[in-house]
Amino acid sequence: MEKQQWISGIKKMAPVLISYIPLGLAGGMVLSEAGFSPFGIAVMSTLVFAGAAQFMAASMITAGASVISVIFMTFFLNLRHLLLSSSISTYLKGKKLPFLLLFSHTTADESYAVNYTEFSKNPAWSPEEGLAVNLSGYSVWVLSTTIGGFLGRLVHIDTVLVNYVLIAMFVCMMVMQWVSAIHIVVSLVTGILSAILLKVLQHNIALVIAAIIGSTIGLLLEKRQEWPVSSLKKKERVHADK
Repeated sequence: MEKQQWISGIKKMAPVLISYIPLGLAGGMVLSEAGFSPFGIAVMSTLVFAGAAQFMAASMITAGASVISVIFMTFFLNLRHLLLSSSISTYLKGKKLPFLLLFSHTTADESYAVNYTEFSKNPAWSPEEGLAVNLSGYSVWVLSTTIGGFLGRLVHIDTVLVNYVLIAMFVCMMVMQWVSAIHIVVSLVTGILSAILLKVLQHNIALVIAAIIGSTIGLLLEKRQEWPVSSLKKKERVHADK
């Protein structure tokens, strides 16, 4: 991988890397409170690399859950990576197995969002730059959680602050994907629906429902934009046949 590809990938991932530092520190501290050693945290982050699953594991272990139940919950929580990988695999054609294994292992929600946006709107974006995005996030996360594990033994910080960091990170990622007015409309509709449905249903399933409704609205709006073009092409074909 060339130096310029590394720089390009890290630049695109920079906003996420900044948010990974406090998140990783908090994650390491939470895992430390759950009984993990700094070495154990480093191994877990290296092998699992799933922030949400690591936070969940810490909560479950603190609550007395068995190792088997933690493994199963982590597996189901990370099943979404199958969808993420399949949607981005078309941009990695021709790459050898070692490259694909490393790329897939270091893919997270945030790096996927950055890469998918770049692959979609930037024809010059290369798989090597995508791997640089993945590896930079992976490295910062492993290092941050490990340091958090050491800090967890020395000081106590209210991990509620993690919620605010998460919100800021995902807002940044959302704005990065605003490439048309439809994206903005879908974001606003989904956000408003989430707030309303959470208030009504009092359950996190409201977020899933809002996401499905928002995505459906976005799809219909895109189709509506295509209809006039399709009709015009159809008329042109009819005239050409005559």
